[in-house]
Amino acid sequence: MSAGERAIAKEMRREEKERKKRIRLANKMLIPASKKTLESMHLNSFDPSGTFYLDDDRWLKVYLAEGEIGKLSDVCKSLKGRIRITLHIGEESDRATCHLSLMETGEIYEEVRQLILSDESELQKAVTLKPLSVDEAMNLIAVNAFKNIRFSYASYVRGNKDWKKECLLEVADEAQFFKSAGLYGKSFRILSFPKTCNKEIIRQFEKLGCLMHIAMDLNSLTEEERFDFKRAIEKKYNRRLMQEEEDYINLSISMVVFGDSLDAVEIVEETITSFLLGQGFLVVPAFHNHGAVAQSAISLGLLDQSIMRNVRSDLFKEIVGGESHADAKVEV
Repeated sequence: MSAGERAIAKEMRREEKERKKRIRLANKMLIPASKKTLESMHLNSFDPSGTFYLDDDRWLKVYLAEGEIGKLSDVCKSLKGRIRITLHIGEESDRATCHLSLMETGEIYEEVRQLILSDESELQKAVTLKPLSVDEAMNLIAVNAFKNIRFSYASYVRGNKDWKKECLLEVADEAQFFKSAGLYGKSFRILSFPKTCNKEIIRQFEKLGCLMHIAMDLNSLTEEERFDFKRAIEKKYNRRLMQEEEDYINLSISMVVFGDSLDAVEIVEETITSFLLGQGFLVVPAFHNHGAVAQSAISLGLLDQSIMRNVRSDLFKEIVGGESHADAKVEV
């Protein structure tokens, strides 16, 4: 390396150091997570009012959601960030409870906070949202993970505790299933979607009478993605499409089911797989990754797992149906 190249490299390192310092100063109102939590969950820091700051400059905020969640596909293309909808279905054919996680990307909290406020305003056009504080969100995650705790960020930061160990599933992961809290579980991913399907698929899952979580990630296509996808469809079907002929979004769906025996879980697996395949979905078990997919669903997206596919926005409405989903009633 020449003297000039060394000087350029040194200056670049200095500028990067200064940039990180400016970001730390700009985000000084955030509370740092423990080193153990940073290592296990990639959670850097948080605003106790409800915003989590994770690696890769990903920010997440959790809400209780009420209303016709199918309408979220209508506002999706107006959002700056990605949303995750997590449905929890109980064992006694209870109605699904719904939480929404809003994810944004950025380095400086104040700038991200403005993105969150803007997207909240758009989301409120479709559903009613109630934001959860960090304590409320982590207590909900712990309940979903069968943990009998009362989470308090002040106590857990002061005690230098690992939030993942304290609040999330302790998973013994096998190739074809996982075990946690004395239960067996399996995770599934949808790899491809039909053009249309039988409405209210979620309602069919509620009738199974088993404990399960369904995680659905949505975000809009960029203009470049829309253009490329439109051209690919035109080439495949050898016809020109009008610009607004069909509206597409990115969608990812994963499911986690629990049972008191492996046989019980496999019966549910056969039922779900048969039903979805009959509707034109390609659903596969998350081989060697059951635990990670389950952790992502349980954590409401704090641990990120998704496989996005381009689908018609109306398909999402058909999947979730038109009726309201009640919000979760959780003691926190």
